[in-house]
Amino acid sequence: MRPTTPTLESRGELAEYIERYADRIDGELGVFLGFPYGPDEFDVVCSRNASQAFRSASVVKLPVLYALYERYDGRLDSLAESCPLDPENRVGGSGVLHLLDATPTIEDLARAMIATSDNAATNQLIDLLGMAAVNDSAAKLGMGNTRLARKMMTTLEATNFEASGIHVPEDEPANVTAPFDCARFFADIACEATLSADAYERMRIPLSAQKDTSMIPRYLPYENDAAHKTGWLPTAALDAGLLSVPDGDTPLAFAVFADNVPHGADAADAIAEIGDAVFSWLR
Repeated sequence: MRPTTPTLESRGELAEYIERYADRIDGELGVFLGFPYGPDEFDVVCSRNASQAFRSASVVKLPVLYALYERYDGRLDSLAESCPLDPENRVGGSGVLHLLDATPTIEDLARAMIATSDNAATNQLIDLLGMAAVNDSAAKLGMGNTRLARKMMTTLEATNFEASGIHVPEDEPANVTAPFDCARFFADIACEATLSADAYERMRIPLSAQKDTSMIPRYLPYENDAAHKTGWLPTAALDAGLLSVPDGDTPLAFAVFADNVPHGADAADAIAEIGDAVFSWLR
């Protein structure tokens, strides 16, 4: 059922409305909302725990996407090359490629990784790029609280951190990111700051075709544009992206994370209601 969202006139009223969810979700809430005017420049609307590291779930696939197009920028036709899935990468969870007897292209893997959050595609791309390259790309974008240290659907015991050269503190998850980090990722896309226009055009395709619309876009009009990536865990829910409204000059970069919650599905409901409030305020 669509929530009854109050009329929110000011940024302060929106921030106060969002703050109410900090107690409701019974966990950690991280939020960043801002209009990007450059890769490092935002007109900040709301910020709460924006630089705190959260367990990333599938949102960590964003720097994998960037690292891929950074590597192939200037030779994007090479993304049409075949890239078979290695047997060890045919993990379950999100996606369907592990069920198919098919040979995807590199760009097929990228689009499946984002649009359907395909874990097998993600793991194959991590092997293609290397974790160090993904983390280097995240650092280049200023994503200082983002770390990829484990492939999807693998255990910590099966991950050779020593071989990867990636340090993971004992009290932290292997893969982490922060709301502001994800806002910087989408600011780079909105401003086309570091790659070619062709690379950004191709990156936007799976982000705009995101099949999980259960969070920020849930109550938005069907025709409204949102390019985003979600993440789920039993105790976490995350959504980050760009939200546009008709006649809006600049899209809104958003990142809303809930972690250490009793039920990820309840947190997703809260994020959907926050999305409805944000959209109502934007209009």
